[in-house]
Amino acid sequence: MKTVRQGSRYLLIVRYLFILVVALPLVNIGLAQFKNNFNLTTSTLILLILTMTIAIFSPVWMTVVSAIENFVFLNYLFTPPFHTLRISNRDDLIALLIYLGVSISASLILRKLKLRTARLQQLSAEGLFLSNLASDIIRGHNSIEEILKNSQTTFGLSNLVIIRKITQPTKVDHEVMYGRLEKLDRELLTSQIELNSEYSLIAEPPIHDEALRNLVTTFGSQILILLEREIFESNEKALSDIRQTDQMRVALLNAVSHDLRAPLASSKAAISSLKNNDVDWTKLDQQDLLESASNSIDQLTHLIENLLDMSRLESDSIALNWRNLGVEDLVSAAITYLKPEPDSIQIEIDPDLSPIHGDPILIERVLSNLLENALRHNSGKLPVTISAHEVGQTIEIRIIDHGKGIGPRDRTKVFIPFQRLGDRDNSTGVGLGLAIVKGFTELMSGAIKLEETPGGGLSAVVSFPIGEDEHSSVMAESHD
Repeated sequence: MKTVRQGSRYLLIVRYLFILVVALPLVNIGLAQFKNNFNLTTSTLILLILTMTIAIFSPVWMTVVSAIENFVFLNYLFTPPFHTLRISNRDDLIALLIYLGVSISASLILRKLKLRTARLQQLSAEGLFLSNLASDIIRGHNSIEEILKNSQTTFGLSNLVIIRKITQPTKVDHEVMYGRLEKLDRELLTSQIELNSEYSLIAEPPIHDEALRNLVTTFGSQILILLEREIFESNEKALSDIRQTDQMRVALLNAVSHDLRAPLASSKAAISSLKNNDVDWTKLDQQDLLESASNSIDQLTHLIENLLDMSRLESDSIALNWRNLGVEDLVSAAITYLKPEPDSIQIEIDPDLSPIHGDPILIERVLSNLLENALRHNSGKLPVTISAHEVGQTIEIRIIDHGKGIGPRDRTKVFIPFQRLGDRDNSTGVGLGLAIVKGFTELMSGAIKLEETPGGGLSAVVSFPIGEDEHSSVMAESHD
């Protein structure tokens, strides 16, 4: 950075020397060639305009030196005796002195006006910048990182970061919170702009100009508002997560305490009855008691499986085993798992249907949960229907029941954990089935929606990607 500045300074010096040593002498010599056509007054006005032009684009010392240089050339070339520094005519002396005074005064006034105009433009740009910054902060359009990056050009800086002071028992450390900084040295720390007792702005190169420092301080106060808002939102989100977790725990305890009690009591009662030697149970009674205990244990197993599945989804700890899977095989496996009543399910699947690309265990769980839900709520007059067909690049599976159905407003609620829409039957579980279905389906790049069955009832429509060819499958497995 210092090398660039030194190079720019050398270029300016060369330019000023060129004007003083080459340009101005050539202009005066050129005018001297036409002094028979131009009198002293005309030449003086021309050189006055030239001096004022130099004043607009050059520092004060350059203006004064060029005015004196033109005064000398006017005396030497345009006033008799020519080619001497003596002035024989008093009027010529007065004209040259007036030129010198007017050129310097007018040039200084122009220079001052230029500086004021530049300052007003700068203030206008700074005001617009701060206004846009405040607008972005209020609307939340840009992050702190983006605002810092965009502000570097406005302030003419190569880097702008926010650091945080960490006070420890034995020392004080600093860490970069927003932006990037290769090294936080003593010079940068000395020139830091404090936003509050904890946060500061660090600029590269360090800002020493008082006006720019005040502007960056004002900018920093705006950034501090955004910073405090982000901290507040982060704390609010953390608090919201804690509340949500607490609500989930309460819901889980309430649901589990309710749904575990009945099957546990039923199985315990059946087993205790079988152990009672005071009663002479018939084989049929024993079979009924064993079946009751078995059904209760199945309910407990299903409940625990759903709780474990939900826990795996929440912790994002499911590893997918991608395969090309036949729809008929998946449906058959789900039906075998449920062991429904005969003729309670009707299958309408084309045997030549393209395979599904997904995890066999997860898809089987999705279909079994949907089938179980459909069988539970079906009216019994018509069987639950399972159909499948190809839609674009997906296989769409429909599980259709003919029960009471669900209203359009409640169809999204059933995918929320522990939601059963008023169904408090002990056999319904804790309301995790459809939440798990949605989680597993989306995990395999699928989608699920609920529709009304024509004539009454609910149709669960679940879709999965069509199976890949063998080469793509091998590549996907090797990538996993």
